Amino acid sequence: MKSNPKVTVLMSVYNNEKYLSEAIDSILNQTFKNFEFIIMNDASTDGTLGILKSYKDPRLQIINNKENIGLTRSLNMGLQIAKGDYIARQDADDISAPDRLKKEIDFLDTHKEHAVTGTSVKVIDENSKVIRLLDRPTEDEQIRRFLRVDNCINHGSVMMRKIALDKVGQYDENMTRSQDYELWLRISKEYLLGNLSEYLYFWRKHAENIEAKNLVEQKIFVALGIAKNNISNVEKAAIQFINTMVYKRKDIKVFPFNVLFKLIRILTLNRIKMTTLYCLLFRVRFSKKTIKTLKEFGEKKINSEEAKLMMEDISNKILS
Repeated sequence: MKSNPKVTVLMSVYNNEKYLSEAIDSILNQTFKNFEFIIMNDASTDGTLGILKSYKDPRLQIINNKENIGLTRSLNMGLQIAKGDYIARQDADDISAPDRLKKEIDFLDTHKEHAVTGTSVKVIDENSKVIRLLDRPTEDEQIRRFLRVDNCINHGSVMMRKIALDKVGQYDENMTRSQDYELWLRISKEYLLGNLSEYLYFWRKHAENIEAKNLVEQKIFVALGIAKNNISNVEKAAIQFINTMVYKRKDIKVFPFNVLFKLIRILTLNRIKMTTLYCLLFRVRFSKKTIKTLKEFGEKKINSEEAKLMMEDISNKILS
């Protein structure tokens, strides 16, 4: 492998022995050859390590985490040692088309104002059978409109400029889910975003992947990503506080995720004060009045402004 590869392909894997070889092979067999392939083994306990050791390709660099630290931190560790001008992602249960890297490089080489490009994707099942086509918006303006409500850049399919990451920062390690979405929002403040219309990535949907197992949490972190990039610094502190406490303290994980999601929606729309959030989460403890308010908001019996006022009234009574 050359000491100055044009591209670093970055993968993190945790207990994914079933699909790992197919994912790795799809990168090693790319038509573009000048890349390094960093694979972060996040303390897997299945046969993942044995599979990784079976590969002798000099472009491969295997990093074994001593303990499981999660996708976000693993990716940031990989970015610290990446040498490529471009960073390409690959998930351990997905497949890249043979010319994916070549076509993404061609795009970024000729579109200097773009920092990120993904691709349209083919959704595949456990047997690699195509079950759905996902056409992604390709123009920056279209992508920005979509990103206001949800993600439209498939994480595993992307190639990014390393210089852009150096400028805006790496993945936010508070975002244990939807870390890519939050990063796109941050990058979009400085650069243009793109997607190739071709289906160059095969996105596997199965019972064990993150999207299937943590769908509600994923939605919550989408809301957190939007909130983080659209509200004041004081309210960002509240978002970080919620994130840290809800997802790192086991005793708080029992909170209903759908209720928390609605709460964040109201925050995003109405700029609720930080003190209100603190009261709702840790003094009200989702009292009957709060649950009733959020339920009525979810059922569209009251609008967001009414919900905001009702919840502020609850918190004000507690503060008094």
